[in-house]
Amino acid sequence: MWRKTSRVGGALIRWVSSVALFAAVAGPASAIMITLDGADGQVVLPGSQISVTVHLDTEDTKFITLLSIGVLFDSSRLSYVQNLSSTTSYILYGGKLGGGWMKAGSTCGGYPQLNSQGCDLRVGTSNQINIDYVSTDLQGGTKNTGAAQLVTLVFDVLSKPGNAAISLSQTSLGNVIGQPDGQPVTANLMGNGHVSVIPEPTTALLVGLGIAGFCVGGRNRA
Repeated sequence: MWRKTSRVGGALIRWVSSVALFAAVAGPASAIMITLDGADGQVVLPGSQISVTVHLDTEDTKFITLLSIGVLFDSSRLSYVQNLSSTTSYILYGGKLGGGWMKAGSTCGGYPQLNSQGCDLRVGTSNQINIDYVSTDLQGGTKNTGAAQLVTLVFDVLSKPGNAAISLSQTSLGNVIGQPDGQPVTANLMGNGHVSVIPEPTTALLVGLGIAGFCVGGRNRA
């Protein structure tokens, strides 16, 4: 009887140990999704404008107190146009009894500006926009879940040809998603991409004619 109990106890210990090891390796599951739309590799010309949107889906995560997600972009090929960009004034609103909805931060046109313009460039950078939202209940966070559009960001396309990357970040300076216990929340990020800046048609034509002329001249000399 003792031998049987010992075998059962040993099996139980091994099972608990394996579960603990799996949990340590897997880590906590993320239940927030943030998506960037609009950087789909499309071809754009200098002098044109593009816009991207950023969406949040909390899935089943509640009690968010602070949300700051970075949008990084190629500032050698794109110029951020803040006055044409826009921020949603508030999100995850559950009514008066819902409590703790999220509102745009002061760096994103929220209080005291209240103009819902696009978010500021992060101070000291030329290529990072932080999308900042804060809960109206910092002690408890928002009790609501759901999906919402956070911002629309507009960029002027500059004249430097090449791929202009646009991506989300939660590890750049200032970026965090927090809860009342102080523990950060990790989000899944989707939609990182780029736009492809091509030379203006006249420039491309002149370059092409130049190459063609060089080839013809080379054949004549031969």
